[in-house]
Amino acid sequence: MKPHSVQKNFVSELDQFLQAFDKTHPRLSTSQCKEKEKYQRVYKLRDQVTDEKPTDSTLWEKF
Repeated sequence: MKPHSVQKNFVSELDQFLQAFDKTHPRLSTSQCKEKEKYQRVYKLRDQVTDEKPTDSTLWEKF
């Protein structure tokens, strides 16, 4: 039996709608900006060597 072929360039109707919406609504909300900034920091800490230390050390203080 031959397996079904996979469509590699398929874009769903929902994805098309979201792409069109993003083009007509480029401004991010305040909460979206905060999320973007938060994850940019997370990605930077993950991908680059930094000297930045965690600021919250209360987890181990009680042990």
